Amino acid sequence: MGAIVLSYLLDAVLLLGFALAGTIPLSIAIAYLAAGLGESGLFYLLSIHMADTPERRGFQIVSRMIVSSALQLTFIALAPQVGFYFVTVLFIVYGFGSMALTVRQSVITWSGVAVVSAALLLNGSHTDWIPLSSLAERLLVWMCFVSVLGRCILLGVFGRSMRLRLVKRSSQLTKSVGALRQRDQSLERVNAELQHQATHDALTGLANRVLFADRLEQAIAEQRPFALCVLDLDRFKVINDSLGHGAGDALLKLVGRRLLSTTRTDDAIARAGGDEFLLLLRDLSVREDVEKLANRWMNALSEPYRIHGAELHVSPSIGIARYPLDGTDGEELLSRADEAMYQAKQAGRNMFRFFDAEVMGFSRERLSIEADLRQAIAHSQFQLHYQPKIDIASGMTRSVEALLRWQHPTRGRIMPGDFIAIAEDTGLILPIGEWVVREACRQARAWQLQGLPFLRVAVNVSPTQFRQSGFSNMVREALEAYSLDPSYLEIELTEATLMSNAERSVAMLEQLSRLGVLVAIDDFGTGYSSMTYLQRFPIDKLKIDRSFICDLDSNPDDASIVRAIISLAHSLRLKVVAEGVETAAQLEILRRMGCDQYQGYLRSPAIPAEDIPALLMPVKIPVDVPSPDHTFAKLARLRRPV
Repeated sequence: MGAIVLSYLLDAVLLLGFALAGTIPLSIAIAYLAAGLGESGLFYLLSIHMADTPERRGFQIVSRMIVSSALQLTFIALAPQVGFYFVTVLFIVYGFGSMALTVRQSVITWSGVAVVSAALLLNGSHTDWIPLSSLAERLLVWMCFVSVLGRCILLGVFGRSMRLRLVKRSSQLTKSVGALRQRDQSLERVNAELQHQATHDALTGLANRVLFADRLEQAIAEQRPFALCVLDLDRFKVINDSLGHGAGDALLKLVGRRLLSTTRTDDAIARAGGDEFLLLLRDLSVREDVEKLANRWMNALSEPYRIHGAELHVSPSIGIARYPLDGTDGEELLSRADEAMYQAKQAGRNMFRFFDAEVMGFSRERLSIEADLRQAIAHSQFQLHYQPKIDIASGMTRSVEALLRWQHPTRGRIMPGDFIAIAEDTGLILPIGEWVVREACRQARAWQLQGLPFLRVAVNVSPTQFRQSGFSNMVREALEAYSLDPSYLEIELTEATLMSNAERSVAMLEQLSRLGVLVAIDDFGTGYSSMTYLQRFPIDKLKIDRSFICDLDSNPDDASIVRAIISLAHSLRLKVVAEGVETAAQLEILRRMGCDQYQGYLRSPAIPAEDIPALLMPVKIPVDVPSPDHTFAKLARLRRPV
């Protein structure tokens, strides 16, 4: 504010001096001062209402210089006798001012210019090129020059400051633009990487199911014949579980490379997940051409793999569906190729199969059963029926076998053979098996509370369930939940289940025997038992498979096998149960051979729990029947007769 007042007062003194000297009329001087006053007032208001920033202050200074220069040019037009001096002053001052010198350079430059100009102006009457004028006029003009000179020094310094600021801002903007370009490039790389990850398998680098589905839809849109293959590795789970996931991942990478090396460049390969791969073979309409490629894959993938110093062997099972012969929709083709692959596995693995609608309709039914199984427990659709086991010597029913039945709301009764394998494959056998054990314990306790004679309940346990580390704890919790004496429960395991991991089976059987439950080997004679492990297993019974019983009275070989099994079991202090006894002749032969128990349609099929009490007729126990304190268990933990 002080600078504005000082500048205005200086202009007023100069103008009044010109007016008193008679150079310009007094009215012009007053008009010029009024314009200057208006100028000062305007920029004072601007300085109040505008934000105090370097850019706004610069705008005010430049605007003020422009307005001041316009007023001074107007004054020159009104006082032509001193116009020469003003033009000279403006030329010199604004010419040097545009150089944007530093403060020090500006002061030195303008000091020199001021001295020279003053000398010229004061002695102007002695030169021919300066118009005649009085000394007072020259002094006034020189003072105007000094005033404008000071303003232009400020303008020059400000111009340099603005120029430096603009250079700095330009440099900053250049750096910002460079940083933005780098970020854009980085974002493009990240976006490309994310897009690649979204459409490719991270392990093998092959396309994933998403990208494969897109290529499949493109192939369908072209409406040209092609083949769709689903390839699954045989025994991959065994390798993965035995050698670890690292070896499994390395194997999958090698398989992906071999598939790439044996597949045409126009074809598409993808890893669908796990050990399953998808292949799209374009422009193939002849079955023999597809077979050639499938045989090439079979040979390439069956070659040995060297991983972690071990030589590994895997083989593929391949299912093939063709467009448009087997379907015109991507999902339909994938489903049918998957059905064909499953059929290849069922047929013995290490082979390929084309989709055949006549023999491969089971997969949709399988999926439907799997979906219904997941609801069966929650909706109480499972039931246990019980088949009596009869002591041959006494005729008494001392135990029953619990057999699972599924009462479907729309399909009716479904037998175990139609859904147990599906439950095993999907892992649903674990909750189903736990329900069976708990329900068997509940029913055994209910019969006990009804006052029925001692009745043990035998439960079949699946291999998957038996291999669970917490299986014995689950059995113990079920017994405790219903306050059931362990001797009322019998666990039946197949021969193959026990021998798949014999050492671990021994440890698990010992845990069960310590609980006090009985253990029986089911379907004995159909597997590959080792006599060494059979002696070590803490078991109580052997159950002879029904395949040896059905022709017992007509096939001498079957009779010899049954006699050998009974003799072996008794030598190991085990009891023997014969399954599938349907005739009195079969029962009589078993009696002569010394078999301990039987079950089958000769006595009763599996029946609901409420029908069991009617079968328990009181029978006097013969003298040769073991007392309740006798036990055949290896760990001598049982208190009830076997």
